[in-house]
Amino acid sequence: MRASGAPRQGNQLKRVIVCVICLSLLVMLLAGFSSASASSKVTITFWHGMGSALGKTLDELVAEFQKQYPDIIVKAEYQGSYGALNQKIMAALAAKKPPTMAQAYGNWVAEYVKAGAVKPVEDFFAGPGGLSKDEIEDFWPELRVGCTFDGKMYTLPFNKSVAIYIYNLTALKEAGLEPPKTWEELLAASKAMTVVKDGKVTRYGMVLRPNVDYFANLLFTNGGRYLDPSGKKAVFNGSEGVEALQFMVDMLHKYKVAYYIPGYADADFGAGKTCGYFATSASYSYTDKAVGSKFEWGIGPIPYKKGPAAPVAGTDLVMFASATPEEQQAAWKFMKWLTSPTQTAYWAINTGYIPVRRSALYLRQMKEWMAANPRNAASLNALKFAVTDPNIAEWQDIREIISQAVEEAFLAKATPKEALDKAAEKVNALLAK
Repeated sequence: MRASGAPRQGNQLKRVIVCVICLSLLVMLLAGFSSASASSKVTITFWHGMGSALGKTLDELVAEFQKQYPDIIVKAEYQGSYGALNQKIMAALAAKKPPTMAQAYGNWVAEYVKAGAVKPVEDFFAGPGGLSKDEIEDFWPELRVGCTFDGKMYTLPFNKSVAIYIYNLTALKEAGLEPPKTWEELLAASKAMTVVKDGKVTRYGMVLRPNVDYFANLLFTNGGRYLDPSGKKAVFNGSEGVEALQFMVDMLHKYKVAYYIPGYADADFGAGKTCGYFATSASYSYTDKAVGSKFEWGIGPIPYKKGPAAPVAGTDLVMFASATPEEQQAAWKFMKWLTSPTQTAYWAINTGYIPVRRSALYLRQMKEWMAANPRNAASLNALKFAVTDPNIAEWQDIREIISQAVEEAFLAKATPKEALDKAAEKVNALLAK
């Protein structure tokens, strides 16, 4: 009986060995599959300058994208301020180790394009997964212009805002006035809202900043532009520009209904020191926080002299040519998704930036949000009057030159015409190089 059990025990042992071998093979197979699956994923890096609440919203979008595209890993990396972001990108390009993609202003991209460092997004438009003619034209026309270099789209618009006029609605109502729509009405409202006690101004109707952006708001609404159509000659010192700067100087010194500060004005506005200032649609949350429940406030388009205009600010999405073909395809999917109507609407609702696609305004969630936030609707309505800055490499230097001219006029070191003429000479010399 004992001897007859030996074969059975041997068979059982064989079966155990076979099971162990099969299990080992299965483990190896699964490990290999897992490794192959991991290696099939593409990782892209996205450098940006969106901090605080803006960064949180961007992280939410990245997380949602990765749910929909699990084969793509997006490393969204905050680089600090825009200045720091540009410096890091330039250093990375010099070291030939740039990220896959990044946020960038048009004048930055102009430098990158000159260096041959950019992969044009237009290269991805044709074929499956691209953009149709209607989809391309769905981006606001002026935003497309800002993304185009030498007749080709190199970038896609992303975090864009338009210039707006923020006003103390309570003070306007007390003065029996409606929100101003023209320069003349702006001056009248600023006079009415300025309070003088014992010969001292305790509240101003307007605050100005001595920089190119405030000047641009009035230059553009007076029919002026920075450069001629060729982009090779300054024209901001023409009659339109001189009138714009003179209007600002008069508000400061002649009518004494405004003062100027170098930095942001939301804190002064919230404190009741001023009743109006120019900002961008992305500043909504800062103003709301500064004001709280102290008084009613509103948003309107920049008051105009000759016609409405809404200067546009913000960055675009750029892809770098050094990325591998697989990384470029993955980056294109992310860029296309991030600027789709649904996602740009989500971005706008949660940040105060504008949707970069026109069709986003007709989405249900966008309509509901606009109805619930009429103040923000004013900035969106201004989109049809959008005007962009020149997307040339010299633009940052030109900005500084014009800002210096504005400050000289504010300080009465030169007349508006003298200051702008001198600035135009510098700009023309710079462009001639």
